[in-house]
Amino acid sequence: MDSTQLYCSQCGAANDASSRYCFACNYELNQSEPLVGAEKLLHARYQLLHKSGIGGFGAVYKARDTHTHNQYVAFKQITLRGLTAQEIIEATDGFNREVQILSRLSHPHLPRILDYFTDQENWYLVMDFIEGETLEIYLHHPDNPEMIRTLPLSEVLDIAMQLCSVLDYLHTLQPPVIFRDLKPGNIMRTPTGKLYVIDFGIARHFKPGQSKDTMLFGSPGYAAPEQYGKAQTTPAADIYSLGALLHQMLTGIDPSEHPFRFTPLQLYGAGGLEQLNTLLQLMVAMDAEKTTCQHKSRSGRATNHC
Repeated sequence: MDSTQLYCSQCGAANDASSRYCFACNYELNQSEPLVGAEKLLHARYQLLHKSGIGGFGAVYKARDTHTHNQYVAFKQITLRGLTAQEIIEATDGFNREVQILSRLSHPHLPRILDYFTDQENWYLVMDFIEGETLEIYLHHPDNPEMIRTLPLSEVLDIAMQLCSVLDYLHTLQPPVIFRDLKPGNIMRTPTGKLYVIDFGIARHFKPGQSKDTMLFGSPGYAAPEQYGKAQTTPAADIYSLGALLHQMLTGIDPSEHPFRFTPLQLYGAGGLEQLNTLLQLMVAMDAEKTTCQHKSRSGRATNHC
């Protein structure tokens, strides 16, 4: 019996390898996608086990690297088939940017790039496999997936310190690296609580003297105002995203539902609440030019990374 499966790039459903259309959503299946469970090794090396995520222009699989004693790896595939000319440009640019930036980085909270290669219709990226789930999944209530739960203050502060460590590393590189898309879906959490920042597809180097970014990037609710074409993104843009994320974990309010609006915290009995409120409001300030802080960036947001 053939155990291979073809996963729908639209809804993620597993279909028989011979299927042309997805049984779940009737989407035309992309026959160029690798077959999970197939005996053939991709790049004569990688055996795919199952799809672990979809999004953007491709999917991520858990795979075995047969050249390193079947070590688990994350196998990311960017599919160009069926994309428009503009989408191909965006997908290719994102792939090249992620390879160029991430391959030069080394930090305990960042995955490593292990390999990358291409064929006529696909780009492939092989990275460290991180056992766990995204912070987005972790933040949803286990009994009600539609509800975002709040986390204890001590846990939020631990998450903040881990993310500050990553941002401090990125922002003090020469030139600085601006992540530009810090959000729960781009943060992996292991069962022990260790975090990894993933997906550098829209990260960029800071370019002194540039008035604004050439393209608009970011996720609504987490993206700073300057990411909408107002100015060039600086390290302060990542600080804004971090502030939005911390506010969400403490209040249970999804920032994408009310962009640029962050209500004061109400943590009854918590010490230092006034200082924490002040810090968060500073991090998500709309008019960052008027914000003052002991340590500040060109735009004025706090960038001392906790």
